[in-house]
Amino acid sequence: MADWRAAVADAGFSNPETYVATGNMIVEGDGTAAAVARRMDEIVQSLGLAPSNKAIVRTPGQLQRLIKADPFPDASTARPSALAAYFAANPRPDFSWVADYDGPERIAVISGHLVVDYHDKVTGSSLSSLIERKSGTMTARNWNTLRSLAEKAAHRGRA
Repeated sequence: MADWRAAVADAGFSNPETYVATGNMIVEGDGTAAAVARRMDEIVQSLGLAPSNKAIVRTPGQLQRLIKADPFPDASTARPSALAAYFAANPRPDFSWVADYDGPERIAVISGHLVVDYHDKVTGSSLSSLIERKSGTMTARNWNTLRSLAEKAAHRGRA
């Protein structure tokens, strides 16, 4: 994480901050989310990680809107660690399969993101692998992590 923060700072981003061991970083910098993702991909690969490790970038506003749109408030309150927000590397992921999904998990599509209520435990569900097969490269964060990241990013925006 320290090498990643240093490389990001050397690349011209300001105040890089990793968030615990989640693989998330909050930075300040110029450019569109797509341009920042491309630069981050280059940095991550320069550190020796495979090209399959993709940077998925969201703005503070996008994170805040996702939290505000919370499709499963019962889950986000009672079991936030079993509620996951999925972020796609592709700006236009294919979520057409979601309407036909008949599993035990509840799924909602919110502004290009999937939100999944796993009800109990994420482990043991085959949905994660189905999501990537159907929609492409994704990463997920539980609702607790999402809220913390959104709060930290929003605070930076006000600073």
